Amino acid sequence: MFGFFLKKNFCDGWDNLFSLVILNLVFMAGGVLLFFAWRALVIFLPENEIISMLVTCIGLILLFLLYSISAFAFSDQAFKIADFGGIHLLDFFKNIPSVLKDAVLYGLMLSALTILSYIGIRWYFSQGTYLYLFLGCVFIWFDFFAILTFQWFIAIRAVMKNDFKKCLKKSFILMLDNTGFSLALALYTLILLILSISFVGLAPSVTGITLARVNALRLRMYKYDYLELHPELKTKRERKQIPWEELIYEDRETLGPRKFKSFIFPWKDV
Repeated sequence: MFGFFLKKNFCDGWDNLFSLVILNLVFMAGGVLLFFAWRALVIFLPENEIISMLVTCIGLILLFLLYSISAFAFSDQAFKIADFGGIHLLDFFKNIPSVLKDAVLYGLMLSALTILSYIGIRWYFSQGTYLYLFLGCVFIWFDFFAILTFQWFIAIRAVMKNDFKKCLKKSFILMLDNTGFSLALALYTLILLILSISFVGLAPSVTGITLARVNALRLRMYKYDYLELHPELKTKRERKQIPWEELIYEDRETLGPRKFKSFIFPWKDV
């Protein structure tokens, strides 16, 4: 199933590459404006350790808010792409008002976790005792758990249309019930981040990573649809026996074989 996910996500991204790049440019333009505003704040404020720390935190919060609003606004379009549909670029801007509340809350949550983790881990490891080293390691494992959990949040909102609290709850449930898949998705996201840096943020970047997570959840939901139709599967071992080939058959047929030359010369497959 994971192999098909990788193939489908690549095809979806390639088929909508122009839209993904344009929206990533919008995100980058917002990032540039934020950077200059932050630099202006740094220049005009007096030099002070506390003030510098506060300004840095403000910059980090603004960056997370920009990411969150961009990813939330694109997530509905990502679901349309994952569901073999088409998108319109203007819908990205139309989606912003409807996602603003949840996006801001999500961005603030990520900001708080990042700032507290940085301060906490740095302080614990600076103490030099085994107890504090252990607590610092616990903090790192907590962050790792948070990364695996909250990567599902935006996708859950896009696919299930739940509110903030339900998305938060289902993120934990989904991660705990699909730990291996969550780990694989996190590693795949890391690869996409490296590629984003290599391509100067043009792709995959925010839109590509959001699309990947939405695609992953959309396919993963077949498991729960299957379990809902088979309530007799009660044990943990039985619930793991999911006939993925049968469940993704229709998606596989819709996607087609997609030979390599079709990505470069799509008209030759018409």
